[in-house]
Amino acid sequence: MADTMLSTATDEGRPWQEASRLPGDKPRERKVVTAMFVDIVRSSAIVAGRDPEDADDLLLSILDRVTEAVPRFEGTVTQMLGDGFLATFGAPGAKEDHALRACLAAQDILSATRDEHGKPLFQIRIGISSGDAVTHVVTNGLWSDYRAIGECVHMAAKLQQRAASDTAQLSRDTLDLIPVGVTARPMGSLRLSDEVEPMPAFLLDGARAVRRTATDLLSATDAPYVGREQEVATLFAITDSVEAGAPAQLLLQGEAGIGKSRLVGEFLRDPRSRRWTLLQWPQMPIRRLADPDDLEAVALSLAEQVAGRASEEGVGWVCEAAGRRSGSLAGDAVRALFGLPGLDPLWSGLDAAQRLSLGIEGLVGATLELAATVPSDDDAQTDGEGIVGRPLLVLVEDAHWARPVMVRLLDRLAEALPGSGSRLLLLATRRPPPLGPESREQGWNGRAGGRRMELGMLSPEQVQSFLAHWLGPDWSLVELKAQVATRCQGVPLYLEEVLRTLETSNAIEGTPGSYRLIDPLVVDKLPRTLHALLAERMDLMTLERRRLLMNAAVIGNTFDVGLLQALTGLSMSILSDYLAYLERAGFVLRTRLLPNLEYSFKHALIQEVAYATLTKSDRRALHARVLEALRHRRDADLPNRLDLLAHHAFKAENWPAAHLFGRRAGERAEGRSKLEDSSRHYTNALAAVRRLPDHPRNTARQIDLLIALPRSLLPRGSMGVDDHLQRAIAMSRDSGDLIRYARACSMLASFLWTFGDLDEGLALCRDGLSALDARDDRRTRVQLLFRLGGLQTDKGLFLEALETFEHGSHLLTKSRPYDRYGLATVARVHMGSLAARGLAELGRVDEAVETGRRSVEIAEESSHLFSRMFALTHLGWTHIICGQLRDSIPALEAALSVGHAIHAPLLLPLVMGGIGYASVLTGNHKSGFAMFERSFALFQQQGALRGKPHPLGWLAQVQIWYADALEVAGNRSEAITLARTALETAILTAQISSQARATQLLARLNGKENIPMPAVVR
Repeated sequence: MADTMLSTATDEGRPWQEASRLPGDKPRERKVVTAMFVDIVRSSAIVAGRDPEDADDLLLSILDRVTEAVPRFEGTVTQMLGDGFLATFGAPGAKEDHALRACLAAQDILSATRDEHGKPLFQIRIGISSGDAVTHVVTNGLWSDYRAIGECVHMAAKLQQRAASDTAQLSRDTLDLIPVGVTARPMGSLRLSDEVEPMPAFLLDGARAVRRTATDLLSATDAPYVGREQEVATLFAITDSVEAGAPAQLLLQGEAGIGKSRLVGEFLRDPRSRRWTLLQWPQMPIRRLADPDDLEAVALSLAEQVAGRASEEGVGWVCEAAGRRSGSLAGDAVRALFGLPGLDPLWSGLDAAQRLSLGIEGLVGATLELAATVPSDDDAQTDGEGIVGRPLLVLVEDAHWARPVMVRLLDRLAEALPGSGSRLLLLATRRPPPLGPESREQGWNGRAGGRRMELGMLSPEQVQSFLAHWLGPDWSLVELKAQVATRCQGVPLYLEEVLRTLETSNAIEGTPGSYRLIDPLVVDKLPRTLHALLAERMDLMTLERRRLLMNAAVIGNTFDVGLLQALTGLSMSILSDYLAYLERAGFVLRTRLLPNLEYSFKHALIQEVAYATLTKSDRRALHARVLEALRHRRDADLPNRLDLLAHHAFKAENWPAAHLFGRRAGERAEGRSKLEDSSRHYTNALAAVRRLPDHPRNTARQIDLLIALPRSLLPRGSMGVDDHLQRAIAMSRDSGDLIRYARACSMLASFLWTFGDLDEGLALCRDGLSALDARDDRRTRVQLLFRLGGLQTDKGLFLEALETFEHGSHLLTKSRPYDRYGLATVARVHMGSLAARGLAELGRVDEAVETGRRSVEIAEESSHLFSRMFALTHLGWTHIICGQLRDSIPALEAALSVGHAIHAPLLLPLVMGGIGYASVLTGNHKSGFAMFERSFALFQQQGALRGKPHPLGWLAQVQIWYADALEVAGNRSEAITLARTALETAILTAQISSQARATQLLARLNGKENIPMPAVVR
């Protein structure tokens, strides 16, 4: 067989040469690709004993045959080997379906190993793998090469080596990128080295050029279809009209993933659709050589619909229906599509163009006949199940990929609908042009006068509904939901793919509707499916425009035009033209004119993809240039300049600047209660200072950040800070820095307070004060005294606490009334709020309420939101202690609102418990007990990582409130159980006042003498 191929070898241009022609200016970029290695089996034996020229011609003839499939599916032959080749799909031009294209090419290559009679000509092995790769043209003047380097390339080579002859193996990463169209069998696993996890391998059994359709989605997802009530109602109104005898055309348009097929699926899911016949004509951008052409596929679909399969019965009905509606020659044209001879004598004299037009007319006629209310010839209606005459839905998905012949067919069908007497709905879905008005219109865009429906993005409320269904109510997901909503911006497919990536990356665990966050560091991982989808749109632009978009992505999701000009060096006129193009193409939007001109990416994921396309070295260099440009700007004309300085210094790996600006940005964000931002800036600054030379000054800076980062994490309910603070204590002790040692003790005591380790917290505060000794460090002494007073208050040492606060108050500086002194709240708010509680416990009601209200006023004057939440929480608690239950509810509800707004859940279980208690005791049992449920759920969720409720320090108080509420509601037995649990918790945390309350409550519940509970004073 090899000799037969040798005799047909020629010197014509070879397919792999066409597939390897690359633009010389293609820069080094990161791409998501599918790599395919093809190897000729036993090539040595094939060339053994042959003349070198004959051997070369023979191998080239084999390579010619097997490389033909690569350009057919828009792949690139990147390396030609002596007995094989490497091809990449998705580079240099990105393709959203690169993995499927590689599998289709592999299947055609396997078919090419046999002649037209099925006899083997030669044998090959194929390996396919997908993943990230760096791609670029390398040249040194003597040679040039297109390189694709990445783990997936080596994985493809390994898979090829282990594949049996005339088979293809693919990796799990490739299979995961193909929702439908590929069948494969497990073939064990392999690993590239002992240091990495093994990768499952699969044997490719078959591949089809298909995409996920509306019917696939019916079984593939149970995600809610939110926010489309009006569109669903419109669709059903149109179908009702069609059923009544008014045929119609409807075009659904929206960007990829917006929910077009899901909208159709809502109709197919409804029981009313069972009265309809569904005829699917999906469009694809690719096709295998063996696949039927467009008209043949339509003809087959009609025959299969009539008879359940393309049998002689179904084919006969289609041909006869075409003849009845459109004439005998049209019937012969349809017969020709099935490979049958024509019956009309005039048929043989028609040219190809005439036959094509008649074929279109015949298929239109047969389609209308299928939906005709009364068949024109009863004897011709051969379907036993009554398919003919039912309402017919002709579904054309992805009409933007329709080829010219299909466009003609759809135009003719839409034109024939009025007055046809057929109950037919021609429903097509399509994407808008990929570059907006800058793109040439392609595919089928509907006929003039037909109905059109534009699908837009989901609203923020609809996105939250979607996320609530997918993820569930766990409090650990609050920030995650906000991040996902911001990234995906209302596109359902983006939401689904991001959430699926979180699940497969083990960032979340659980089941749909009840997940919880495990690894927040994986949250920003970009789904490969979306990377390819969005990168393909970007790659349609010229190199200059693409690079501008990537440069803008370096600045951020929102970018200042002045910074972009400094980064690119373009003149303002050229830059303005390019930005106008990007805006028309749908990549960016102008978002601000004053005080500076700003644009934002239309979708956050577009910015992520543009940024991810740059190599790491390019990113560092560009961040450094942005940093330099920022040094010449002023805060007045660039409001977020400090945040940008911190971000770009860190990304540029300018560690001194990253520490300086990161610390400053963290302090500013903390002062504004932007806790997520402050945590991020402090984290980056800490990472930066650890890369600076070993020096006492840098040691002190590191200790400061090891204390500052937990302080910003505390209100967020974070618990994994022990290592930071223990390291800060050890470093300050080793360096002899007793002031920083005292600050670290103070911060750790604050966390022990929330953990319920009150005695240990008290000891740390006293240890810190002892370390200060006579040192004049007012700020550190104030924070230690106020944290000590807080711990004393929660323990029940109310008089001692008031004395401590009195001592600390004399150290406050009047010129800085809103200083936090290293606390998480304004110092005066911290002192006043806790003092109000202590005064209330001592029975000094008026003084307590007045002190609490003044603390709220100070917090509001300071504009520090967490201080406001802290003051409102303790004012509400003070009202409860004083028996002013109705007055407590507004304060606690306001605290709840602020806590949600700033994503500070630490106090929320206590706040919810207080609202629940006051609600039940004022007669609102239903909402009160619901709030208790939320409180205890949040205690458990926040403490999941430690295996105990968090913050444990306030659990006993909420349990006492709940037991008291249960008694009021008449559930005495459960109240006794809760009171005992509260007593156990209070003993565990060594809270004297809570122990006394729980004991008194148990005595009352057990029917003992009802003595008013005295305040605990020590």
